[in-house]
Amino acid sequence: MFAHAYNDKPWHYICHLVILLISMDLHIFADPDLDAGWLAGKGLPRAHGRDLIRVLGALARSSSLRDAARACGLSYRHAWGVLGEGARALGAPLVEMGRGRGARLTLLGRRVLEADARVRDALAPVFERLRGELRAVLAEAPLPGQKPHLNLYASHDLALPVLARQCSARLQLDVSYRGADECLAALARGDCDLAGFHVADALPRAAAAAASLGRWLDPRKHQLVHFVNREQGIIVRPGARVRGVGDLARPGVRFMNRPPDAGLHANVDLAIAKAIVDGRADAGFGLRAAAAQHALDFVPLATERYYLAVQRRTLRGAPMQAVIDTLRGSAFRREAGQLPGYDASGAGSREALTAALAWLKQPRGRSG
Repeated sequence: MFAHAYNDKPWHYICHLVILLISMDLHIFADPDLDAGWLAGKGLPRAHGRDLIRVLGALARSSSLRDAARACGLSYRHAWGVLGEGARALGAPLVEMGRGRGARLTLLGRRVLEADARVRDALAPVFERLRGELRAVLAEAPLPGQKPHLNLYASHDLALPVLARQCSARLQLDVSYRGADECLAALARGDCDLAGFHVADALPRAAAAAASLGRWLDPRKHQLVHFVNREQGIIVRPGARVRGVGDLARPGVRFMNRPPDAGLHANVDLAIAKAIVDGRADAGFGLRAAAAQHALDFVPLATERYYLAVQRRTLRGAPMQAVIDTLRGSAFRREAGQLPGYDASGAGSREALTAALAWLKQPRGRSG
């Protein structure tokens, strides 16, 4: 069947053929799997087109059709059959078969593989964006008996467990602790539904937060939901005589640095406070609430605003509305506000990205 030589066709003909045949098959599972099954035509079902691409790819690395079929997990008979279907659909053989010479791709066979690579390269970023969008759409329609869920990537905060618990009657809020920049990047890629991060009212941390916002979020696509305000400062062992940042350089003062992966741990502030209680350090940066929990002294340095960033389309969905209702409810505001140094009076209010960036230049104490 494949013994005769292939007469070259112009490349524009192959491109035109690809455009005519290209299609996309979506398989929706827990994580949407988008498949660029483009090779199909009369007498060549799309499933056989996928197998044909695999066989051609294996033959590009092997001269034996039997070995290529085995590498693809296909029978020799099926591999032979899809090669024949492909030749009939495309109008010319894809493989040359000869006694003692094994099997080798024709120019058309090599062009089909090249076309497949171009299709996949072009669709890869589109699929990545669609995965996030499809996850958001599917989350709005849970199966019967299942609660909707949202994935929240967040830098550590002591009020997040309060939010997850108080949302639990209406939805499942899955919290995964990451660094703030990683959270925003994940939201931009569509890997999560919400990204939690904090913005300080003092440089240079405020500038770092502003850079992350500008790098990952788009004011036309994303919006901020206010979570809490909280006091950040120096947690101090009583009697250590640390009253400001300058005292940390005093000989004999043991300062505990926050680990580089601090955002990965929900209790990093509590861990620093515990280290001070255990006598392993005299001071370390952390939240007033962590210092109060262990009856330690506290030197305030900055007020931080903690935000939940979200895509605007997710914001309109029922699961996110359940989160906002919880944030605006008296029960959450009361419980979160009882954490020392926390203010939850503005929880659930919406802010544009530009408002958050503008706040970095506003006088301390001004609320949005």
